[in-house]
Amino acid sequence: MPDGISWVAEEDEPLPGGYCVVLARGLTPEDLVRRLAPDTRPRLVGPRSQEAFEDEMRELLRATGRHYPVAGVRYGPAGDLAFAVGCGQWELALGRHETPVIWHGDVHTYELYYFADHPNVPEPHFRYGHDGGVRLCFDIDTEETPYLFDAWGDDAALVADMERAAHVTPALELLEQRFGLTLPKELILTGELPAAVIKSPTD
Repeated sequence: MPDGISWVAEEDEPLPGGYCVVLARGLTPEDLVRRLAPDTRPRLVGPRSQEAFEDEMRELLRATGRHYPVAGVRYGPAGDLAFAVGCGQWELALGRHETPVIWHGDVHTYELYYFADHPNVPEPHFRYGHDGGVRLCFDIDTEETPYLFDAWGDDAALVADMERAAHVTPALELLEQRFGLTLPKELILTGELPAAVIKSPTD
């Protein structure tokens, strides 16, 4: 049974610092990584666990005197999807305002961001892009009081369902069902995946 994507928002915060997840249909995992760093050449560092790669990101950050952002991704396939999970200071290289346009060509992209150091500032954000533009966009509240921020898109039924779901977990469950989204939970949390540095002082 596929793992879906709602597990990334579990209360024990399985991904340090929140989550940055980018999925794509129509790209290989390697092509997805290249599109996430269009102005640089990603430095491939081989298989890494989440913990080991986060440690490497911290060491690289310390070596720079904290004057430059350091960000990377771990990546791989999930069925017909390619995925990349942000590591290090991903929020300075990837995020709702930083991620480059990656949905050109016949590519479908699904982006999910939540910076846990500042809960709800901004709110968890989901964006679906295809055919040169954003098709759906949601900010999802994490509080108990149901509320959905800034929902818009060309799928009125999904927008209405999201507004009723409101809280982050049922909202993510709706999105995983609507778009067939999944991530390999145990592999991401405890296994090794190919990793790449996409932003460092040498860029």
